[in-house]
Amino acid sequence: MKPKVLIVDDEEFFRALVATGFEREGFAVLQADNGEDAVEVASTELPELILLDLVMPGLLGFEVCQMLRKDQRFTHTAIIIMSAKSYKPDMDKAAELGADAYVVKPFEFSDLMNVARENMNKRKNAS
Repeated sequence: MKPKVLIVDDEEFFRALVATGFEREGFAVLQADNGEDAVEVASTELPELILLDLVMPGLLGFEVCQMLRKDQRFTHTAIIIMSAKSYKPDMDKAAELGADAYVVKPFEFSDLMNVARENMNKRKNAS
């Protein structure tokens, strides 16, 4: 069974680009363009990996991350924040709210994939 990734970003072109890369790597790709839809899709599909933009209409990435981390069903789900902002307080806040990693846009897809696999393995092997 293919691992599921949920890509959450309000920029359609960026979302499609990342989705194509993950499809090539053998993932089943789910997408959402805002925080509310992200929570709904995640709750229904229970992906192994969530890539989450910080700044979106409605719920911000921080709020989505915090909501999902309070839900036991996402204990083994890796959450990676993707943002164009490389502001240290944002990185610290993401970690405090339970994000596994923070990746600054633009990035090389191979770097994102390495971070994704590493954090998925950590979450899967966590008790």
